[in-house]
Amino acid sequence: MALSGRFLEECRRLAGPGRVLTGEAALTAYDSDALTHGHHRPEAVVLPGSVEELKAVLALARGEDAPVTLRGAGTGLSGGAAAAQGGLLVHCSRLRRILSIDPLNLVAEVEPGVVNAALNRALEPHGLFFPPDPSSGFASTLGGNVAENAGGIRCFKYGVTAAYVLGMEVVTPAGECATLGGPAGGLGPALGAPWKSLFVGSEGLLGAIVRLWLRLRPLPESHRTFLATFPDVGGATAAVVDLVHHPLTPVAVELMDPNCVRLVELSPFKAGLDPGSWALLAEIAGPAELVEAAAPSLEARLRRHGPGSLRSTGDPSERLRLWKARKVGGGLPGQVSPDVMVQDAVIPRTRLAEVLAEVARESEAEGIPVIHLFHAGDGNLHPNFMFDARVPGQAEAVRRLGRRLMEKVVAVGGTLTGEHGVGSDKMEYLPLLFGPAEMAAQSAVASAFNPEHRLNPGKLLPGRRFRPGRAGPGTAA
Repeated sequence: MALSGRFLEECRRLAGPGRVLTGEAALTAYDSDALTHGHHRPEAVVLPGSVEELKAVLALARGEDAPVTLRGAGTGLSGGAAAAQGGLLVHCSRLRRILSIDPLNLVAEVEPGVVNAALNRALEPHGLFFPPDPSSGFASTLGGNVAENAGGIRCFKYGVTAAYVLGMEVVTPAGECATLGGPAGGLGPALGAPWKSLFVGSEGLLGAIVRLWLRLRPLPESHRTFLATFPDVGGATAAVVDLVHHPLTPVAVELMDPNCVRLVELSPFKAGLDPGSWALLAEIAGPAELVEAAAPSLEARLRRHGPGSLRSTGDPSERLRLWKARKVGGGLPGQVSPDVMVQDAVIPRTRLAEVLAEVARESEAEGIPVIHLFHAGDGNLHPNFMFDARVPGQAEAVRRLGRRLMEKVVAVGGTLTGEHGVGSDKMEYLPLLFGPAEMAAQSAVASAFNPEHRLNPGKLLPGRRFRPGRAGPGTAA
């Protein structure tokens, strides 16, 4: 498979000078996403500057004997934005216009390359915000958020991205443009069939998202953030279970283990945490009187689980400092370990201590350190396995740990991903959840939209390979 010179020249004409990358040095930056395992070099990268250019590039690509991978900021953690089968990679970062903000109807219309944090900066003067809050929100794009159904710190109260997608315009692999839903949240021409829901979390398999209508929320009047430290995981996880039953639903309930706390306190973002403790960060928000009235009862719930320390603040700068410490914690393991495998799974909150203890035993037996920081309110685990792929056997040990983690997660009633997606990282674990009939049904949906598997092959469903002129698995062709 190869891209023709004629195709590349036409892309240069469409996108402009310097917007078609074919040099080895330039392509190196695109051979993985933030999950830096399994490098896949595309043959070329195109950076369209408008929705019209993107549509034209996709139309041209249909005549090529090569697959196409769509990419936002590349901050994903499942391998979903890497060109697993080579071919063309379309980088959508230049499609970053905020097309409209409708404060009265609480709707924003955006292009897919708008960065999460940029949208929220634009919304703040209107007294509004977009709730999904991935830790990479300073760089991650909204198209990527939708493709992975991203969550983040605030998703315990507000929910993941799917809850905020009113509609979208998409381009299918066949070149058809479709509007699914819209600013009023309708279902489009096929009333009664929630087609837009298929595209949320579809990881670039079904089509290219070129426009989004997103639901907004009013900014809360007041916030109060709580920091409690616990000497052991039992007290910390029991406090999590207690907090999520508070009548004023917390915006966020986050946990960092002592290894993560030590890294934070050695960094420029230190927040005065006890380096030997489990740190629990929680926040409530709403009308000022309600927040202040609820704060004492929330503190009481934390105190009954034996915290070593407990403090709270409503000061905006102090809140920002605490949440900055939590958000940068996700990147700090990479500063002290040559390689990091970040996993993503969801379990019932009452099983947190059990699963964390199991992970600790397994990682110690393999000689692989692990650091935990995660969305505890959702039971969304993010263990960071730290290793050096240059050391014989360590990469294999991490793969064994990943499989054992997922086996344990499924055994306690959990699921394989809460927000990072399946990508290329978790495909092998799908049979832990689904039997042959379920796998065939999911493959049939993908094949109905993308029969050649031209878009983003090698992801999400096993056996998805680009096959020019042939139907993929799950079709009757």
